[in-house]
Amino acid sequence: MKESYVQPIFSPDSATTDDTVKFFSDLLHCNGKIVISKYNSSGSLVFSNSTGTVYDTMFRNSKHIEDAIAFGANNYTPLIIIGDYGLMWSVVFKKDEFDQLQCFYTIGPVMTTAISEDDMEAIRINRNIKEKWKPHLVKYLEKLPILPATEVIKDTLMLHYCVHREYLKPSNITILDFDKSVENKERASDFSYAGYYDMENGMLNLVRQGDIYFKNKTMSAATILHQFQGIGSNNVQMAIQYATIFCGLCIRAAIDGGLTPDNAYTTGTMYIKNLRSAKTTVEILSITNRLFEDLIHRVHMEKDKKHYSKEIHNCISYIELHPDEPLSIEYLSEKIGYSKYYLSKKFKSEVNMSINSYIKKTRIEQASFLLTATDMDIQEISSQLHFGNRNFFSKVFKEETGESPAYYRETHKK
Repeated sequence: MKESYVQPIFSPDSATTDDTVKFFSDLLHCNGKIVISKYNSSGSLVFSNSTGTVYDTMFRNSKHIEDAIAFGANNYTPLIIIGDYGLMWSVVFKKDEFDQLQCFYTIGPVMTTAISEDDMEAIRINRNIKEKWKPHLVKYLEKLPILPATEVIKDTLMLHYCVHREYLKPSNITILDFDKSVENKERASDFSYAGYYDMENGMLNLVRQGDIYFKNKTMSAATILHQFQGIGSNNVQMAIQYATIFCGLCIRAAIDGGLTPDNAYTTGTMYIKNLRSAKTTVEILSITNRLFEDLIHRVHMEKDKKHYSKEIHNCISYIELHPDEPLSIEYLSEKIGYSKYYLSKKFKSEVNMSINSYIKKTRIEQASFLLTATDMDIQEISSQLHFGNRNFFSKVFKEETGESPAYYRETHKK
């Protein structure tokens, strides 16, 4: 099968995403013949700078195209997939205005090291590969670009910028390693449970501290968790068990950090429920990562309340725990045991905003969370949080955040 590359087709006068990506692919060719492709939301190839189909076939046969689609359905940030024999793809996602996966772009496959003799032997004895295809596969693997991991990460961030005009950090990239080659198995046999225990404890301490700057200090939770054999394997039921245990540890860490048990367990239960219906390890990692980040932010917010009186603290906690209830000053004053007038005055004095303003602020924060952590319809979110129709909800949400709900979901979903 002959493989060739098309000539640059970017027009400087064009501002479309596809043309920008194609121009970026031309720049990458200065470093070697690196393949960039675009797929629609169902995984069909839309275009590629490679005129042949061999690299699309390799991606499709690896089954990791399905992992990419599953990850992109619930995430916005880039993904790096490492498959058998060290094959590596970078994936950048694009969503529509309703936060549905519209398409995704890939870089690859590339390799960080040349194919080893052990990998070639693994291909020769692999019964799942047709005999007549094996020598061709080895030949194409030998021709693949070899890039340092740092270059792959840099190229991934640049591709994300081409699609979204947004700067990200390496810590925003999730890396999933599915390599089952001989060399990788040897590395897996040396897996350090003590090392993983240290990493896990470090993550739980971030939850306890409510450290909202954690992304400057560590990889994503999904990347760290994937290193653990129970979660990183393709055994979905085993991964669900380990992820559920980790979620439970995060909930307890959040309580240690000052979050009320009601708040921590109510939040965690929603994620664990989604875990139980997950179909792939990629989806499991995505859900677990969102719980980790959500609890960090909730603990951070809880620590900000320490200077309030007990009654106002209880009032705030009730509002934040029940944003979907028909809250009112009358209802809250009965709960706290103050008159409406005294509660309103004391609340405004300590919190520096009215109760109604705080209820609105809390509901917008909950809406922001639902937009980024769930696939709930925007109208459904609006109704659940008592905003009424979608137009009014969009108006209030934009006043508070500066963005429409649809745009917020597109640009903030993790």
